[in-house]
Amino acid sequence: MVRYTITMTASPNPPSVSASIHIYRALMDRATTWRQRIDTSTNWAITTSGAVAGFVLSDDTHSHAILLLTMLLTTMFLVVEARRMRYYDLWASWVRLLETDYLVGVIRDHQVGLHQRWERLLIRDFEDPHFKASFNEMLARRLRDNYVALFTFLLLMWLLKLTIHQPVDQGISSPSIIPRAAIGLIPGPAVFWSVLACYVLMLGFTLVMGRDQRSAETLSRERTLQRLSAPRQQQMSRRQSQPAVLARYHDETDDIPLHTRDWD
Repeated sequence: MVRYTITMTASPNPPSVSASIHIYRALMDRATTWRQRIDTSTNWAITTSGAVAGFVLSDDTHSHAILLLTMLLTTMFLVVEARRMRYYDLWASWVRLLETDYLVGVIRDHQVGLHQRWERLLIRDFEDPHFKASFNEMLARRLRDNYVALFTFLLLMWLLKLTIHQPVDQGISSPSIIPRAAIGLIPGPAVFWSVLACYVLMLGFTLVMGRDQRSAETLSRERTLQRLSAPRQQQMSRRQSQPAVLARYHDETDDIPLHTRDWD
């Protein structure tokens, strides 16, 4: 009697399309949620600026300093948005990676490759996420997209207030708007030129830091892979920089540098 032994060998299977689609939908929902949070603070800044401008210009007894305080409040909105943009940019980068390296292959080739680079990048980022852009880059991007126009509006309203309303009750009557910018014991020239200097610095910062900033949703495949492969020193927490934590998600076969000092 002859006995036959059948050996079952598990063959590698590509990632489940159903599971990948669920991951894509979850990441898309997360990115959309954070985008809505960003838009909410932008709406607050726009509404506040419009309401304050109308209030200050409605009566000559209303101080122009209210507009300067509104500029500070708008700066706070800007800082909050820049922080939120870093999280949104992270989720959007993951979504873009799935679109360029996974969904394109499914739609074009009707198949999914094995052991692709995008799988390792996504697994690594899921286990040990890193921001893909610095805080300054996101700050410049929000300035370029929305806040330069908003700050310009506030500046024009402030200059208009100084032009049409003379604070004669404070003993200041001058054909020039510079002395009218005085706030309490702070002389007008100091306030006026300080405000203009802040605007010059803001525009310079925006031009330098925001000139090459593109949204993660429109990046090419090569640019997306580059950003995910080399997240430049943008750890989401200080604990991630500890050697034990870094070594936990790294092995000798990885082609992504272990330490942030080696990243481009």
